[in-house]
Amino acid sequence: MKQNVTLTLRLPPELYREAKRVAQEEGESFSAFLRRLLADKLRKEEEKRLFNSFSLVAEHTEEADVDYAFQAQSEVIRENE
Repeated sequence: MKQNVTLTLRLPPELYREAKRVAQEEGESFSAFLRRLLADKLRKEEEKRLFNSFSLVAEHTEEADVDYAFQAQSEVIRENE
């Protein structure tokens, strides 16, 4: 079983109130809300990195790792199914 890491997070009061309100409206705890937001952001960053890799393949096939790009694209397709 995975253990969560406990951390201290400093937020401006208004940001905290708004985030807590939205979490409650969506029926989740504040912690679950933040975990979901962080996971979404990290997923988007990975998608951006993969897109840049695909662009490199298209523009500079001699410099690109085609096998990596193909494998990454396959992972994205499987995740979106």
